[in-house]
Amino acid sequence: MVFKLLKQSLRQRRLRQARVLDAASHRVTKVGDWAMSTEGISPASIVYSFGVGDNVAWDLAMIQQFGCTLHAFDPTPASVAWVQSQSLPPEFIFHDVGIADFDGEIPFYPPRRPGSTHFSPIRRSLLDRRPPVLGQVRRLTTIVRSLGHERIDVLKLDVEGSEFEALPDILACGIQIGQLLVEIHYHFRGRSLRQGLALIDRIKARGMRCIHVSPRGFEFTFVK
Repeated sequence: MVFKLLKQSLRQRRLRQARVLDAASHRVTKVGDWAMSTEGISPASIVYSFGVGDNVAWDLAMIQQFGCTLHAFDPTPASVAWVQSQSLPPEFIFHDVGIADFDGEIPFYPPRRPGSTHFSPIRRSLLDRRPPVLGQVRRLTTIVRSLGHERIDVLKLDVEGSEFEALPDILACGIQIGQLLVEIHYHFRGRSLRQGLALIDRIKARGMRCIHVSPRGFEFTFVK
């Protein structure tokens, strides 16, 4: 536990040194398990949630607090099965596809912890030889076009490492995004804090400001 807290403190210090968190411009509110700005959120808001796993705390909180319809996305079989086993409100609309920078399919590797639904496109350990499962993925432009939307008011990404490929395409596609909640997995094998900071710089270059960094140092909230 002490070692975990030391690592967390070091991450926070490095993020402060990089000046990731911008000056306060919006009030931050905890909704479910994410911190965000609730300014302007209403039943008419368009909300996308990528990466369901087996946790819809934020999704349900958005529906309950603001009455909005939420589109949730996850292509992995474990998550699909979990969603199908739940009793979820009609405002929760599930799509068994993931996000990427192309339309097609990618391999998702099994999680380290037995019973977890957190499959990842990154093999977490070279010693783990379990085969991946294939999941369908789409570009954000393809998804938005198929759903008939012209903007996204809140976009949540918790996609176990896929954000490094997907986000540059999302930022370049021209779709207006009011708020971005993203977990950046720079601690995964083959990734680094430098790559995470470079991704944050790309987000900010599109006119978004970072209004919150989680205590863990992996979850970030950006507003336009």
